[in-house]
Parts: sequence; C-alpha cells; structure tokens
Amino acid sequence: MRLFIALELAEHLREKVAEIEASLKQCEGDVKFVEPENLHFTLKFLGETPEEFLPKVKEGIERAIWDVKQFNISLEGVGYFGSPKYLRTIWVGVKEGQDKVHEIMARLNNELDKFKKDTHKPNAHLTVGRVKSSKGRECLLEKMADLSDVKVGEMAVKEIVLKQSVLSKEGPAYSDVKVFPLSP
Repeated sequence: MRLFIALELAEHLREKVAEIEASLKQCEGDVKFVEPENLHFTLKFLGETPEEFLPKVKEGIERAIWDVKQFNISLEGVGYFGSPKYLRTIWVGVKEGQDKVHEIMARLNNELDKFKKDTHKPNAHLTVGRVKSSKGRECLLEKMADLSDVKVGEMAVKEIVLKQSVLSKEGPAYSDVKVFPLSP
C-alpha cells in the first residue's frame, strides 16, 4: 500500500486554488497541475507500506495527535521549491497555523520514522503543480512573484487522514484509509 498522511483542503478553498492554477496555466509551461479534488497538505509520506504494518501506522498516528485540538490555518502566497533556473514544485503557503502544522508533522515523524524517515525540515505547503521542464519558466516566475502575497483564505483543521495513493497513467487516485478527528 502506498500511504501518506494528509490534511484535506476545505471545499470552499478548492475553487480559489483552481483560479491560481488557471492563472499559472496561461504561461503554457510544462507543469503537471494537481486536480482540484486531489489538493491536500501532505503531513508525512510513508510510501510503500506492507499491509500488515497498517495497525502500527494507525496506532502511531493516534499517539501523535492524541492531545491535538482543532485549529485554523490561512493560505497565503504562491512560491516554489527548486531554484529560479530549475523550478521543481509550485505551492501555496500556510501563514496562520503554520507552527501547529509543523508540530503535527514533527510528532508524526517521531512516531512513524521507523516506517519512513524524513530528512527534510517540515514545510507546511499545498502543492499545486510539479514542473517538468523549463518551458514557460520566466512567465511562471513572473506570475508567482505577482501572487507571492495572494490571500487564498482560511479553513478549520478538524481531522487528519491516512490516505492510500494508487498511481496510474491518468495520475494518482487517492482514497481514505482512516480519518482521525482532532479534539474540539
């Protein structure tokens, strides 16, 4: 099973993110944009995990969030990973609530690093596109600079989700394995 742990993007923000994607698509770059229904915040990627480890993964998630209360986050700004010469990933940032998201990511890493160890520092972001080549790069850089302060909106974080990803030629298909509610 290919697994990851995520925060779902609130429905009312999907349209606003789709508008950002539409603006970036005008550059006609070589970018694979994330479909609105697949937008999510990855808290921890576990990758291929044998099904017999699923109970231990669920227990680890429960231990990591047992005392975490619901909270709000705000989405603001468009940026990228990579360098101006070699764009890799286009994202929307988390402003308010970023520390709380990073805390959850650190807790999940602490509990689940025996399944997949993360070597990078937590960075709360919503991936909106993966850049495949330098086609349209200058235009993308300009658009992202124009959107660097864009306010997308706020959402309540009430749960985290263990998800399964099945890859195909058409792209990934995600399904919920288990939803973990946060304390009110």
